Amino acid sequence: MKHLFSTLFILFFALSSLAQQAYNIRSPYDPATVPMPEQMRGEIIQFTLDDSHIYPGTKRQILVYVPQQYTGDKPACLLVCMDGILYDATTVMDNLIASGEMPVTIGVFVNPGVVYDAEGEVVRYNRCKEFDATDDLFAQFLEKEVLAKVEGMQTESGKTIRLSNDANDRAITGASSGGIAAFTAAWNRPDLFSRVYTTVGTFVAMRGGNEYPAIIRKTEPKPLRIYMQDGWYDVWNPIFGEWFEYNVLMESALNFAGYEAFHKWDRGNHSIKYGTLAFPDAMRWLWKGYPARVQKGWSNNGMLQDILQQGEDWQELALPVAIDSLNIFATADSSIVFASRAGIFKVSPAGACVRIGELKTGERLMGEDLTARGTTLYHHGAKVADGLYGLEAAQVLSDGKYLALCNAKAKSKDNVWVIHAGCRALAVAPDERFCVTGEQHTHYLLSTIISQQGEMLYSEPFYYLHDLSNGSQQQAGNMVFDTNGNLYVATAMGVQVADHNGRVRAILSLPAGGVQSLAFSGNYLYVVCGNRLFVRKMNARGHLPASGIVKYKSQGQG
Repeated sequence: MKHLFSTLFILFFALSSLAQQAYNIRSPYDPATVPMPEQMRGEIIQFTLDDSHIYPGTKRQILVYVPQQYTGDKPACLLVCMDGILYDATTVMDNLIASGEMPVTIGVFVNPGVVYDAEGEVVRYNRCKEFDATDDLFAQFLEKEVLAKVEGMQTESGKTIRLSNDANDRAITGASSGGIAAFTAAWNRPDLFSRVYTTVGTFVAMRGGNEYPAIIRKTEPKPLRIYMQDGWYDVWNPIFGEWFEYNVLMESALNFAGYEAFHKWDRGNHSIKYGTLAFPDAMRWLWKGYPARVQKGWSNNGMLQDILQQGEDWQELALPVAIDSLNIFATADSSIVFASRAGIFKVSPAGACVRIGELKTGERLMGEDLTARGTTLYHHGAKVADGLYGLEAAQVLSDGKYLALCNAKAKSKDNVWVIHAGCRALAVAPDERFCVTGEQHTHYLLSTIISQQGEMLYSEPFYYLHDLSNGSQQQAGNMVFDTNGNLYVATAMGVQVADHNGRVRAILSLPAGGVQSLAFSGNYLYVVCGNRLFVRKMNARGHLPASGIVKYKSQGQG
């Protein structure tokens, strides 16, 4: 009898728990969910995309919604949605656009790609590959292959579709893997999307999504407005983790980082049901105050607060010539130098660009020598390069000696100290007691002690870099120190800033994508991003090795 009572109690508890997970079918009525009269509904255009170069061999259906209010005389706002028309979105858009709660918006509903064989049988489903990945490949696909096809299409009434290129006029949404896809597209490309709605998002350990909460806390806020929906009973998977828990971690990180983010937690499970119920309010919230721009927040991250100047942002410098070399180098007057086919140029923070020299055949600019008369540049075929093979980088130290990075066997001689590493990146600490070099095909940078006799000792993988590129991009470019001993590294994610103990504590990103090269000159941080040059005024100050040894305060072993 005792066992029967226990069994009945457990059964009652289980049924009660299931009952709590049931949907509330008497949820509040929203007038935006009522279908409009047919003559007031938007037009749906459907096409098949089967010529992708980014996802070769895939075939997918794409639907384009054009509201009745679209006239074709100016670009419309944009909503991109994954997995086709979810949330009864076209009905809601009909209503909200008609009421003025949402601007005139064209919807593009993108299904995931599928690869078929010659008989029409499915060989591969691409959904997880496209949607759960954390690199910028799917954003590139949307920009270059989907939206490029939608732009210029004709409606039945002969209107030409024109989409706004302003991220402030663009929103993106999706559910489950589509939810993380929406966030990832905006996160990697805030120049494409500013407004994000995710429902039951899979921010879990499928393809790196579980890294987002940590990355968000370290990264300077981007101009994004984010509405998140999930249910307490969302999927738990012993392999990938607790899905609702990861959504909570995402919301916590966004809140810490200063984002304008709203969350709606409910009693739902892994379903589109509650996301559909929340969709009208999500659209109202995402578009509130439009056309006022979505703003960046101010993070609670202490390092970001220390190194950034509030109100200062990246400024692009227009150059008369292209930057052919990935490397740029700091000067003593807050400017930089770089090489192109047209010669060697110097650029000021204000963008003034003057030609100061030329490179002979076979020479490569490697930096600036402040110990010589005026500003003498060194490169292959001169000074430090003499007699050294496999020279990849060099820095002038405070006493006029050179530290040379060589990828071929070479010995130290005269005023040249040689360090060997399989990379092209080299940075010397402000106190000149150690240097940092890259390490290929890993997340690490090597730290090597420099003895007073010029010996390179105790080299070990020490600095750990983040990477959300799924290995598709170069991990680390060049790197520099600030006068406080923090290391700034050019990576596919942006400028990663590491403390004395090798931990990245801040990440500075740009809307144009990954950073190929950087230089820190005075209070100005310069970066090359997509072969474009940007500059930003900082609170921190860059260290120029040849300017003298700088003793900095230890951060302890933390």
